[in-house]
Amino acid sequence: MDIKVRYYPLLNSSSCPPAVGQHDKDRIMIRFIHISDTHIGPSKDFELQGVNTYNPFQKVLEGIQSLPFQPDFIIHTGDIAADPDRQSYSLFASMVKDIHIPFYYVTGNHDESAMIKSELQIGEKEDLMTDNLVYRFEVSRRRFLVLDGRGPREIDPHGTISDEQFDIIDKELSKDQPLSIFIHFPLLPIDCSWVDRDMLLFEGDRLHDLFAAHAEKINGVFFGHLHRGTTVIKDGVRYSSVASTCLQFGLLPGQDQPTFEDHKRGYFNIVTIEDGKMVVKEQSVKIGKEI
Repeated sequence: MDIKVRYYPLLNSSSCPPAVGQHDKDRIMIRFIHISDTHIGPSKDFELQGVNTYNPFQKVLEGIQSLPFQPDFIIHTGDIAADPDRQSYSLFASMVKDIHIPFYYVTGNHDESAMIKSELQIGEKEDLMTDNLVYRFEVSRRRFLVLDGRGPREIDPHGTISDEQFDIIDKELSKDQPLSIFIHFPLLPIDCSWVDRDMLLFEGDRLHDLFAAHAEKINGVFFGHLHRGTTVIKDGVRYSSVASTCLQFGLLPGQDQPTFEDHKRGYFNIVTIEDGKMVVKEQSVKIGKEI
């Protein structure tokens, strides 16, 4: 596997509570896996832009299982399915059923929250809304919040956050313990014309302002949608995306239209959070045929 490392000092490490890891009682850290944009279809031979999505995700799962440590959990930040149908979610569920690591999910613009809830097993959590997939969970006394930015089809591929979710976020950020946040959509421009025009969360600036007001309490904001690993740091808030497991976007400055790139590699991130720092390691596995 290939590896790239991004290291971020946390703004206020003294605000981080001591945590007891599941693997070592003296360890004050957690490690989780960040994946996104698997776009699984209704059958194993489904293709997205000419690229099969089933086999790459299978290779990524094998890469995760071969790691020399047990992750605390796996978070999928959306676009689980290529289109929201029960066959696709059922196929995804069959792929992860023997992975004995808690899975958590975020609703992407290609997903439906109700189907995720009914078709996939989610780790222990506390639901904060009924219709949307908005919930919180804790691991080793560290807090995590999942947001649902999926809007009506007419705004796709943009996302949107309701006032009710803003109230929930504000309440969660009013607590003393640090928080890590998951959402599918990028909040801020990334210096790529077509993304900045077509792909952002409509309320991104407003949500960022709320995050910035509590930056010392936020470990990081993790997202997908871009089919590419990116890092944005603004006003002390760290945003981190992960590349797709199957197919990547071109994100060059000034690029006016989307392009797809078949890297013959599938990606996932290893995220380590401990007192004083956050480390994001990009991992990739070969998904093309051996020649």
